[in-house]
Amino acid sequence: MLFTPDDSEFAAFETRFRWFEHVLLAAWNEIQADEEVPGPLHWLALLPEGTDLDIEDVECSLAYRADSGYCATVWDASGVEDDLPWAVFLVDDFGARLLPEYSLFAGEEELPSTALEAVLARAERELPDLLLSGTLDRTGEPLSVPEWLVKPIFIEEK
Repeated sequence: MLFTPDDSEFAAFETRFRWFEHVLLAAWNEIQADEEVPGPLHWLALLPEGTDLDIEDVECSLAYRADSGYCATVWDASGVEDDLPWAVFLVDDFGARLLPEYSLFAGEEELPSTALEAVLARAERELPDLLLSGTLDRTGEPLSVPEWLVKPIFIEEK
């Protein structure tokens, strides 16, 4: 079953996987980190080197629950300039997976102005079916998420 931000169930999924957003906040020193972000949770390492993302532009856009109980969310992270770079991740209890076919990185200056619209349309067209078919489901040992990533303490500006 799919859930969008308009569905009442969506907020629970977004909250469950909000650690994804908090990883970027930790990288920007916006939250208190008791330690380094654990490697398996550090989705920023999946991005091409030199990719800068805006901490204001990370959001959960879709949630999914299979009949088996498997749950995942789709998160978008973008840059400051015209939403580029644009990165799409599937986030579940086993970590974050970059979905490069729905992301834009290299050669951003040379991309046609319609490139982002095209990749967004492709994601909107393909991701729901991929999720509902179970193609992206996975099993295994869920990752342990540190409490400071689940319920962060924000660093106040002085």
